Amino acid sequence: MSLRIAIWAGGSLPNVGDRLLAAVTEAQLSRRLPDATFRHFCPWSTGGGPAPLRVDRDGRWPGTGSFDAVVMAGGLWSGPPFRHPIMQVFCLGPDPEAFDPGVWVAWHGVGLQDDTPAPARDDWRGYLGAVRERIDHLTVRSETAARRMDDATGVPGTAVVPDPAFALEPLPPRAVRAAGSGRRRRPLIGVAVGAPGVTSQLVTHLVGRDLAARGAADPALCVPPEQVMAEASGPGERAAALGFVTELGLTLIELAAFADIEFITVPNIYGDEEAGARFARAVPRARVRELRLPGVSGGGVSAASTGAGELTEAFARCDLVLVSRYHSAILALRGATPFVAVDPFWSRRNGTSKLYELTAGLGMAHRYWTHHGTHPAEDLLGIVERALDDDPIEAVAYRETNARATAAFDRLAEGLRSARPAVTLGRSS
Repeated sequence: MSLRIAIWAGGSLPNVGDRLLAAVTEAQLSRRLPDATFRHFCPWSTGGGPAPLRVDRDGRWPGTGSFDAVVMAGGLWSGPPFRHPIMQVFCLGPDPEAFDPGVWVAWHGVGLQDDTPAPARDDWRGYLGAVRERIDHLTVRSETAARRMDDATGVPGTAVVPDPAFALEPLPPRAVRAAGSGRRRRPLIGVAVGAPGVTSQLVTHLVGRDLAARGAADPALCVPPEQVMAEASGPGERAAALGFVTELGLTLIELAAFADIEFITVPNIYGDEEAGARFARAVPRARVRELRLPGVSGGGVSAASTGAGELTEAFARCDLVLVSRYHSAILALRGATPFVAVDPFWSRRNGTSKLYELTAGLGMAHRYWTHHGTHPAEDLLGIVERALDDDPIEAVAYRETNARATAAFDRLAEGLRSARPAVTLGRSS
């Protein structure tokens, strides 16, 4: 009998990173477990792609009794306290201890959502303890996520692995650069950034359309909606967003004096294509390169449906790219394209962000910039100018991280093999 694996991710969302995590996870596991079968699930699915996902108060979900293993493919955990009840799905629902007792469960390279409050109450910490106890194979993608889990549960040793997307094979340096591009008198700088803060498009995709009604939730584990709105629109958040947009915009105008600027936009859940178009209108002679995001159908998430290939190729045409999305940075690294991370999501509450931890962990903190309110970080223009003159470092950083990412998938596959006899014998399909 083949091993039946359910992949939980955001594969139905119009977003390169979410689809990439789902596709890479299936591809890597299928190489190691060639007789396994896979089915994708997503809380935001409405049909035509990954199956809809919910977890009820009794720990039942749409695949209960039909799978041997559940693998959460990267992504984020964001509570408690959760900012929206639907995010409890990725922590196995309101009662993790009751979740589908016969299924083997893995978190693989899961991150911590920026600005997630610490679990300050006993019931919140107890909930995370129940999550950790129920999960058979638990790995996270950052030291901050590991510390949060260890501190909340009192159990040390949460394993840190690279984001699953790093398991993509490295590309030869500059191999995907446009043929005959040659050396330019003016460098070409690609810009793939989104506006800071929560957009109406994001709210619609992630928490709109009555999504809370799709599964049971425990309101005691959630932040009240009015508090979420107040925090998102507070004066500190508005000032930080304005500072980020202003300094980035002024820097791009200065760069346009000696470089060609090309905004690279992909329609996604964040509305980045709208933010890119607004920036482009303010930058002299800037171009906009619009990429299309393929559709998802057939119940799975294939490599062709992620949009990652098109985005990597667009980056590779450039001498340098400015990126604000986590997986955009990974794709630039994979193609050995120099990048600077411009981060609108620095968390004042937690003193870090997932994009900062990514660059710092790669030894590339000198390629990171954010606006720290009244205490600006290093001048962005100076970071960009030095990056243009630096010796290439991306290819080496990616190869080293790729080796660790593939080893992490090896260990995940070993866990799935060891679980197989216990979860298949005596079970109904």
